[in-house]
Amino acid sequence: MKKNLLSALLLSVLPLASYAVMPYTGLYQTIDDETNSPKSVVYLYEYMDGDDVELAGRIVALYNADGTISETLSNPTRIADKVKGAPKMVGLDIIWNMEWEDDDNKYEDGKIMDPKSGKIYSSVIWQETPDALQVRGKIGPFGRTQTWRVLDAATLPSELQKLEVSGWRPIIRK
Repeated sequence: MKKNLLSALLLSVLPLASYAVMPYTGLYQTIDDETNSPKSVVYLYEYMDGDDVELAGRIVALYNADGTISETLSNPTRIADKVKGAPKMVGLDIIWNMEWEDDDNKYEDGKIMDPKSGKIYSSVIWQETPDALQVRGKIGPFGRTQTWRVLDAATLPSELQKLEVSGWRPIIRK
């Protein structure tokens, strides 16, 4: 009896353990490669793809040249004119299909899009320090790595402090 009860308890908890929060979900500040100024805020979120939990990233805010947030999900204006369908930049999914690799402690096998050019690259995401992520877009062995800074939601506009992302799934624009 005790053995059956323990088995039933384990079987009811295991599915929850497989959908635990993955590493690196949350808000990140991207930096412009040319000006070294803040460019956008990206929310990395998890979603189910069949039986797999994967990571995606959506632009949730853009910065002005002076370093202040100028656009959020409630007031997007800039257009990603080189992306299929010319969507707004804010609300655009730029990362999708990232799979966590336990052995390497990084996400791999996904895609990243440059919203300025609309080009899509293979991607790898890893962490070297607790306050930043390394995000690499690549074609074969060639690519470019950016450092994205971890953001504290409390420093952002109120609408970004408690985003409800549980229903988000990436909209892939190829």
